[in-house]
Amino acid sequence: MSASAPIASVSYETRVADMIGELSVGAFPLGLRAVVLTGSLARGEGTWLQDGSRVRLAGDADVFVIFDDRAALPPPERIERLERAARDRLAAAGIDAHVGIGAVRASYLCRLRPNIFSYELITHGKVVCGDSHVLKLAPAFAASQIPLDDGFRLLMNRMIELLAAACELDAPHASASAVRYHVMKMWLDMATSYLLFERRYVPTYRGRAARLRDLAGEPSALGPIPLDRFAQTVALATRCKLGESGILEMREFADLETLIGAAHSLWRWELTRLTAPGSADGDLLRRWIAAEPISARIRGWAAVAKRAGTARAIFRMPAWIGLARKGSPRRLIYAAASEIVFALPRLTEMHAAPGSDPRWSELLRGLPVFDSPGTRPSPCTWRRLGQAIAFNYHSFLASTRS
Repeated sequence: MSASAPIASVSYETRVADMIGELSVGAFPLGLRAVVLTGSLARGEGTWLQDGSRVRLAGDADVFVIFDDRAALPPPERIERLERAARDRLAAAGIDAHVGIGAVRASYLCRLRPNIFSYELITHGKVVCGDSHVLKLAPAFAASQIPLDDGFRLLMNRMIELLAAACELDAPHASASAVRYHVMKMWLDMATSYLLFERRYVPTYRGRAARLRDLAGEPSALGPIPLDRFAQTVALATRCKLGESGILEMREFADLETLIGAAHSLWRWELTRLTAPGSADGDLLRRWIAAEPISARIRGWAAVAKRAGTARAIFRMPAWIGLARKGSPRRLIYAAASEIVFALPRLTEMHAAPGSDPRWSELLRGLPVFDSPGTRPSPCTWRRLGQAIAFNYHSFLASTRS
């Protein structure tokens, strides 16, 4: 992540959406019902960075190509070709953006369940081309119907993304430019998660900043983070995200310590709401992991086996059977991530020892995948553990709800 400040521009979002729609229609002339832009670009809240003469999208351009129910879905390689074509066309126009395209049938919309992603898709998804009413196929639900667990999942995902960025640093002085974007996203989605638990969630950054400010002004309002400070920081992060002010400052590691401390307080508060009061992080995690239905645990490990590939699945199956008794892949990955993220301020200090720790090795062995077939487990540094957590997250969790 460069030190470039975000710039405000809706015109780039329109160009990206129109170009992807045009390419999708050309790539799939039969059976394509609609092309839908989702995520922050659909809400007009994408983060664009000026890098010299080029413009770069900090996040992803997320798109659904929706097919008729009787149409065959294109194989993954065709979707990948379309994504590359979109990136190449944008690059030729001076725009650098990662494009993520998902292919689904219209019936997918009919089966959407209440969660943050579905709510934002239904309320702010932008039909780029095709059936302008396609999103009406999705069942309507209120924001208050979104399960609280979905807010905790969002908090954990942002923590892992911050961890992945921190693991790439060679020295703490590099942190100001390397992890600034992830710090900004962390504050923004800590607000999202908190507001969901308070049943005050709204699906835009501006709306959430305003809602948090209003909540901080209520005399009876209490939270795991001092609400005045929380609201002020989220308001700054929102302005930065939308290109309305300079980049969020993080000049010293004390700022990272403040962020992690606030995230830890929110994490404990949410887990207490999801389970029961506990005196230690480990108690809360054990209760949360044990509370997951067996059926969800089975689905999670089945999804891992499918995505890992035959060779790795055969090699890791005995270990997976043992891990399945402890919890689902998602909850075990989240548990490992929590422990190392909360230690980041100490681990990233200038004079922190970079060596291995038996605890890091123990956590590493508790991940679905931590090595290649035939290699021997060995002690690891916190960076190796963090990278393994990020790999497992992106391989098995990011694109699924299992």
